[in-house]
Formats: sequence, structure tokens, C-alpha cells
Amino acid sequence: MSKFLYFCINLLMIGVGVLLVRRVFVIFGALGSCGYLGYLASNVFQDSVLFPVMLTAIGLGIIYLGVLWQRHEKAISQTVRARMPMALQELLESKDR
Repeated sequence: MSKFLYFCINLLMIGVGVLLVRRVFVIFGALGSCGYLGYLASNVFQDSVLFPVMLTAIGLGIIYLGVLWQRHEKAISQTVRARMPMALQELLESKDR
């Protein structure tokens, strides 16, 4: 369960990195996520036939979400930033300039 929690923290890092436009969070979150998926592939689902198929489907889904994000990045960022506390909005605005 602790490794799954580690995976969730890495996914959270990716999400925060994307919203705050911090590539470092995205890179280290992706590396941690890949490490967890490697652990699953080598130890947990070692003899499974469907696990590589599921990894392929997840990868294609991530690519699709990336394309959607790229197309609608400005609208999504504005919507999310509008829901953030005012202090954080001001901090992000000052960093964007």
C-alpha cells in the first residue's frame, strides 16, 4: 500500500507541476510513476498477459490527455486559477510576468 501511496504522490506532483507550469515537478513525478509501473511489471504482474496491453492503453490515454491539454491549456489554466485562493493567484500572476 505504501508504494501505491508513493505513486499517488507522484501523480499529484505531475498535476501540480502542470497547473503551476513547473517542469521539475512534472519530470520527477513522471520518473516516480514510471518506477512504480516498473515495479508492478516486474514483481506483481510478472506472468500476466494483459498487463502489457493495459500499460499500452494507459500510455495512449496519457497521450490523448496531453493533446487535449495542449489544445485547451489556456482555458483550463484560467478556470483552475480562478478557483485558487487569492494569495496563490497573485503569486502566480507575479511569476508569469
